[in-house]
Amino acid sequence: ARLFQPFWRKESSAKNDGLGLGLFIASEIAKAHQGSLSVSSDFNGTEFTFRFPLTRVSSIPYDSVSH
Repeated sequence: ARLFQPFWRKESSAKNDGLGLGLFIASEIAKAHQGSLSVSSDFNGTEFTFRFPLTRVSSIPYDSVSH
């Protein structure tokens, strides 16, 4: 989606402050953590979803867990 591209803003939002970087940065953070950011819209509004893979607690060595 274009809204995850840097510096992209909808024309009607030109009167509002901002550079058009927020969703791009959020998307890059998600990718850096092997996750994703998605968007869906309907007549009720717009929903953004972050998805990140979970690390199994059992895969963390016991010695590295703070006691």
